[in-house]
Amino acid sequence: MIPVPKERIDDYTQKGWWGRSTVLDLFFETVRKRPDAEALVDPLNRGDLMGGTAKRLTYREAATLVDRLALGLERLGIKKDDVILVQLPNVVESVLLFFAAARIGAISSPLSMMARSREVGHALEATRSVAVVTVEKFNGFDHLALMKGLKERFDCLKQIVVAGDESDHGFPSLDGMLSREINPPLPAAYFDGKASGPNEIFTICWTSGTEAEPKGVPRTHNHWISIGRVTTEGCRVKEGDNIHGTFPVINMAGIGGLMVPWVLTGGKFVLHHPFDLGVFFKQMATEDLYYTLMPPALLDTLAKSTGASAMGESNVRVIASGSVPLSPWMVRYYQETFNISIVNFFASNEGIALFSGPGLFPDPDDRARFFPRFGCREVSFDISDRVIGGMESCIADVMTGEEITESGKVGELCFKGTTMFEGYWKQRELTEKAFDTRGYYHSGDLFSIEGEAGEKLLFHGRFKDLIIRGGQNISPEEVETLVAGHPGVAEAAAVGVPDERLGERTCVFVVVHPGRTVTLAEISRYLEEQGVAKYKYPERLEILDQLPRSALNKVLRRKLRDMLNHKPGKEQ
Repeated sequence: MIPVPKERIDDYTQKGWWGRSTVLDLFFETVRKRPDAEALVDPLNRGDLMGGTAKRLTYREAATLVDRLALGLERLGIKKDDVILVQLPNVVESVLLFFAAARIGAISSPLSMMARSREVGHALEATRSVAVVTVEKFNGFDHLALMKGLKERFDCLKQIVVAGDESDHGFPSLDGMLSREINPPLPAAYFDGKASGPNEIFTICWTSGTEAEPKGVPRTHNHWISIGRVTTEGCRVKEGDNIHGTFPVINMAGIGGLMVPWVLTGGKFVLHHPFDLGVFFKQMATEDLYYTLMPPALLDTLAKSTGASAMGESNVRVIASGSVPLSPWMVRYYQETFNISIVNFFASNEGIALFSGPGLFPDPDDRARFFPRFGCREVSFDISDRVIGGMESCIADVMTGEEITESGKVGELCFKGTTMFEGYWKQRELTEKAFDTRGYYHSGDLFSIEGEAGEKLLFHGRFKDLIIRGGQNISPEEVETLVAGHPGVAEAAAVGVPDERLGERTCVFVVVHPGRTVTLAEISRYLEEQGVAKYKYPERLEILDQLPRSALNKVLRRKLRDMLNHKPGKEQ
């Protein structure tokens, strides 16, 4: 399935920005070059996460398991362009499945472990997935029971594959596929014509924007390879460097910031997540790690932890973070105390737009505050054209849409190019709304042009009202729609509340029906009954007689935020 117009593919290919190799091709290239080098390492606490013994795989072993999984999926009737939902923690199987699906031309659609019946059901309905791969239980939640219930509701879902060994649950197991030897060996050309091509869809990831439902973001191999090059360039990750997988391998951070850079550089990918401080420091001490990725809140927590000195004893030299300006003290602290460079990325599931690395801003204070103004005609940077040549960006007036070129004036960041998605999965109206007539994606984020030569960009906040809690994107409209379903609630509006540890928490303003009352605990119980992921639950409740609205009847979120500055909240 090719989502990109042929003219764009031809243009990017002719200019050398895109190629003819897939993520799968690059993986097998390393298998041929370094078959006995370590490739994938399980988290030390795998047994606590999902059972089984932690695995360490060489590239040769990983390739063998990819082919076994591919054949196992094929035997289940999965074929080219079929979508497979994957809900696994960061274990080696979660990575192998991406390659196994691509081996037979299927599309992987990874989901957060926190997704529940609402989110998984929405993904099933949108993609018509034929199979789901999951764990039996995780963190006390029965994922297999959830999937069984969904299988009864969705006739498209033909197969449930369960991680772990064969058991009495009656469904195919991942261990069964992984342990089944291929005998006799497959012909060399067995997968020819089956695997997805460089411009076919490799993944469908999920993003929460300002619309009420999560949106599918299809992305090709060439999209991901372009993103991986931006990451490796920005973070100076070299061939053979080892990478620490601290984000779930389900979206831009985990796939574009960690997995694909590992495929491009051919080192060792050490998996980790959910975050565990003890496991983290053990991996730092023993796995010879060079690069990792963390949200700003975690960087801050580690800097202030009693075990922070272990960072200086490790071989980590680069940590990516971002999408917002970082604390200058923190960037300077890591550089001066541990000789670790913090690289700030500005990205979303829709694409990477900017990165601020030590090669661009050696001064950590500048690197914390500013991004380079990539993709504009007036400024050039000493970076490979293959990496940023396909990027285009501009700052647009939020009212008129006209391009802003003068310094200091705030507008919306818009961008397009090789790292950008083509459009939301089967959401034509939302896609048309997200892009302008010139093909620029409107990010909803406010920036101004700065610097003597207009070479810098300064972030001012979000034009759209996405709530980001501990790295998880939360759509305020989705929260509002869910809370408004409570029988005692007449209207609801959600906003983000600044939080030192998580970045933001969700506050919901509620107008109740006459004669009714509602508490935060009641709202939480109601959302649990609806099968909503817990990170979306409001953590503060305010009761109003009416919501502040504009002349066009739109809720004035700025006024709601102003109200929070003048009164203590009711927190969970």
